[in-house]
Formats: sequence, structure tokens, C-alpha cells
Amino acid sequence: MIRAVVFDRDGVLMRPAQGAMGRLAAWLARCTSGPLDAARLQAVLEPIWERYALEIRRLKVSAEEEPRFWLNLARDLLNKLKSRCSPAEVVAEWPYYRFIEPVVGARALLEWLQVQGYTVAVLSNTTPSLRQSLAYHGLAEFVDRFFASNSLGLLKPDGRIFRRVGEELGVPPEAIAYFDDYPDNVRVARGLGWRAYLVRLGEPGPEVVHDLDLIYEILEP
Repeated sequence: MIRAVVFDRDGVLMRPAQGAMGRLAAWLARCTSGPLDAARLQAVLEPIWERYALEIRRLKVSAEEEPRFWLNLARDLLNKLKSRCSPAEVVAEWPYYRFIEPVVGARALLEWLQVQGYTVAVLSNTTPSLRQSLAYHGLAEFVDRFFASNSLGLLKPDGRIFRRVGEELGVPPEAIAYFDDYPDNVRVARGLGWRAYLVRLGEPGPEVVHDLDLIYEILEP
């Protein structure tokens, strides 16, 4: 019997926020010379983000270092744009979780899981501010445990991170349902005995969860 339900964040509960880049471009334009739209901002930001995302994948961003991490990213972006905006103001007004938004049905699903008495957790390859990112969107109150790779010092699909999460949840592997959009993560979790499912939202296909509503059926066949 399933006792715990574990979700990846991005691609499962959250998706890129529509229009966020355009809103940030408009906000930055007040203190940036020359035309600035979403396309130009995206082109400038992408290579900078790739460099910083590598630090996340290398597990270099501790809770103590995270504020400086985002401040340095903002500073590099503004320097590249030759902007007069304040890096601290950018970080305060535009935390990274303004660029993601809940998938349709995510809140209703988490509420239902809470009512049903499941232990709910989120396991994500991300910075330690995982809880804050979900709290910003009103989802954290329905989640019992938050497991961020940079807090654990382990990265999916390393099997050790799944074992660690299982131990901290205090339930056997066969009692964990897991939903992730990366095949390698699902494969490793299954190999450790978790009931793991590949999520491909909006992409119907064999053996994939293409709609969060299918999770109700999985948990209550």
C-alpha cells in the first residue's frame, strides 16, 4: 500500500511561467539603456544561466551561499545589459520562482493527498530554497518534506539520494509512489523498489503520466 507520494518539482508540479521574461524585461527597461524585450533578455540570460546552473549540478550552492549565488547572477546579467539597475533590487523583486508556476491541477492534487493522509514530499535537483519556491505559489502548506539536492549533497539519478529520502520518510521502498519527468530518475527509483512513474505532461503515450489527473487513478486503482 502506498504511504508516501514523492514529486519532482519542475516538469511535474511546476512549469515555466508564461510571460515572465517579458515582465522582467519591462521592469529592467526603466534603468537599462536601449531597447529591451523578452527576446533580447532571453538571449543575454541563457549563457549566464547555463554557467550558474552548472554550479547547482555540481552541488556548490549551500543554504548559506544561495543568497550570494543569486546576487552574483543578477550582477552578471546587469553588467552584460549595461544596466543601472541594482542587483539586490532585482533579486528581491524577481526571485527565480517568479519564473515558474503551478501546473494545472497541482494544488488540487496536493490538497487531496493531504486529506487522504499520504505523506507528501518534493525531491528536486535544485537550490536549498525549494520550500520557499513552493510557498511563493501557495503549495508548500500541502507538502510534508522538502528534499533539495544542494541541501542533501546528492544529485538525481544517484541511487543514494533515493535511499536517503526513503530513510527520512520512514517508509519501505514499495510504499513510495514517485513522479518525475526524467527517465533516468524513474529507472533508478524503480530499481530501488519505488513505484516510479514517468511524467510527460501534455504528451499522451504508453506508460507515461500525461495529465496530473491520472495520479488519482494510480493511487486509487
